[in-house]
Amino acid sequence: MLVRRTWAVAALACATAVTVPGVAQAATQSGTQVVISSRRGWQDTGVHVFAGDRVRVRQVGGSWTVDSGTFPWVDAAGYDRGTDAHIFQGCKVRADATYGRLLSKVSGGTRRLGPRWSWYAPRSGRLFLRINDQQRCLGDNAGALIIRIWH
Repeated sequence: MLVRRTWAVAALACATAVTVPGVAQAATQSGTQVVISSRRGWQDTGVHVFAGDRVRVRQVGGSWTVDSGTFPWVDAAGYDRGTDAHIFQGCKVRADATYGRLLSKVSGGTRRLGPRWSWYAPRSGRLFLRINDQQRCLGDNAGALIIRIWH
């Protein structure tokens, strides 16, 4: 776990194209890259999509956990169903997705994502991302994902 945390800190310190949501974003031909923390709720990516836009999201680094003392670190796909079954089920944002899954929201509608995901935006608005773990349950989380977005 120490290696993963060290890697994440080094990646955040060295990657000039990576930004923290709400501060600034790096928009390039290769997309917009943001860091999504496991310890915060809905995080503004700074990306505005329009209804009908093709939105592509890819995890390019990092990992996170919903309980740093008990459960393993995972990517944007979240926990497998077996591990998920051992986690208290009262803290999910979306009950139809496993804990740790990357979620998106545009103008109120939420969507389950994963390490690589593509969809057409059903409505216009800002793109927000978060871990599948309710606000009141984020205190024992750790880690962050580095996400690249194209639209």
